Amino acid sequence: MEHGPLRSKDVRDRNQKLVLRILFQDRATSQSRVVQMTGLKAPTVFRIFAKLEEESYIRPCENPDGVNGSEGERKGRRPAYYCVDPSAAFAVGVDFSTGGASVVVVNFVNEVIHHQIQDFAPGIHRDEALSRIGSMIGAALDACGIKPHRLLGIGIGAPGIVNTESGVVVEYSRIDGLTGYSVKEHFEQLFGAPVMVHNNASVIAASEYRYGAAMDYDSVLAVLVRGGVGGAFVNHGQIFVNGSTTALELGRTSVCLADPSHVPADPQSLESLVAEQPLLEKVRHSAAMESWPEAQEKLPASRIGQILVNPARMLAIAVRNLYHILHPDAILVISRYEKLACVLTAAIDVAVPESTVIAVTYDAVKACHGATDLVFQRFFSDRGAVHDSRPR
Repeated sequence: MEHGPLRSKDVRDRNQKLVLRILFQDRATSQSRVVQMTGLKAPTVFRIFAKLEEESYIRPCENPDGVNGSEGERKGRRPAYYCVDPSAAFAVGVDFSTGGASVVVVNFVNEVIHHQIQDFAPGIHRDEALSRIGSMIGAALDACGIKPHRLLGIGIGAPGIVNTESGVVVEYSRIDGLTGYSVKEHFEQLFGAPVMVHNNASVIAASEYRYGAAMDYDSVLAVLVRGGVGGAFVNHGQIFVNGSTTALELGRTSVCLADPSHVPADPQSLESLVAEQPLLEKVRHSAAMESWPEAQEKLPASRIGQILVNPARMLAIAVRNLYHILHPDAILVISRYEKLACVLTAAIDVAVPESTVIAVTYDAVKACHGATDLVFQRFFSDRGAVHDSRPR
């Protein structure tokens, strides 16, 4: 795609977004520090600060202890500090799958100020699922008193293969009618705000990279065991995609069962063996547990590990193959149930001793918080570089 030359207004807008991004990332920043960080001239930075304050994006504030402290030690007049106004703008984050949906709202200092979780009945249709999510978003905006012009956008972690540009769920069979449907278009028409859609395993992995178990690692391979088996790779803050289409659909991997009664070996998909429901069937057959919450409460992890030894090994082999391709610094195994995550983690740890393997219990609020990052990335990349920051 060809682009024409930048106009002076384009340059002003980009510089303003660059400065605002710095203020968003830092708890308190002075004009002189922004001059040092960006190379912009002091009068330019002064005008940008004045404009951002006029538009209510920023406000004067005290310098918190430990933030840019060395600057306050300089001789002469102490610099004035500015912070973003928490009420300047808001973002909504959504994570959903066949089992339910979660919604959070964050303010302009990236704090979660509202969250809601709803379960879905088995066999829910796309229209019902999206209607309930829309109601949850509307209720959240009303509860927080957010005016439409203050909503930066909605970030959504959707199940299945997702085209991140069109927001179409390319393929997902567990919610009837969702395959080939544009979630982005649906919610943009409903709320009149920009909507960013990504695969939910990727959004959850990114949330752990920025806010959770993977904060100390530059790259992470995540495996999400839920209704299916999702995979994601985050490298220096960037989610791996194939063009505009989400990748690492780990659950579709074919595995062969070395059973003497099947000659040759019988291929099956990984998620037909390792997703929550097939694993529960094994636990139900061996220990008479009727649900994962019951198994989590009543069975020791060692017993669950004995029951699931074979499917856990299957998952471990698939993850080992991905490890040799991607070489992540850490591997996350994410499940809604702590003991299941630990059992699967133990198997992968044996198969991939070269890497750090971490068991993670799924956190709906954190997952949605990761989805709001899609909104801020889009907002700050409209007229500048995509930011890749972690909490400071």
